[in-house]
Amino acid sequence: MAAQDDETEPDPVTLVATCRTSGCPSQDQPFVGTYYANAEPPLYRGLCMGCGQPISDLATPLSGPVS
Repeated sequence: MAAQDDETEPDPVTLVATCRTSGCPSQDQPFVGTYYANAEPPLYRGLCMGCGQPISDLATPLSGPVS
């Protein structure tokens, strides 16, 4: 979530993003990145730099998907 004026900014998290868009040059290639929480769901969002589509497959490096 975004911080309000009187709150501290949430810490970023490291996530693995994998684009699943058919035909994308980056399809099925995992990329590690730093993500910041959003005020609105989904909590974390990614955008594929190969095809420009939103990435819905975000996971922590040692666990499962993140909502």
